[in-house]
Amino acid sequence: MDQERIKRQAKQILDNFADALASVEKEGKEEYVEREDFERKEENEKESDPEFRQDFLKNSPSHDTDFIIAERGEWK
Repeated sequence: MDQERIKRQAKQILDNFADALASVEKEGKEEYVEREDFERKEENEKESDPEFRQDFLKNSPSHDTDFIIAERGEWK
């Protein structure tokens, strides 16, 4: 019996919270940060091994000379 009372109280609290959230107004504009450099510069950059790229692409069932061609989640 105590469990049922606790469940009802929990549901009441969640319902009240959901109602309070529904009444909160969302701001009209999205916030973002403008940066001078779009990408960050990696520290300690090394030249990539061209053989690694070719070996990596050979493992893919479908690829062109530079990229793996796959649907999201398809190649596992």
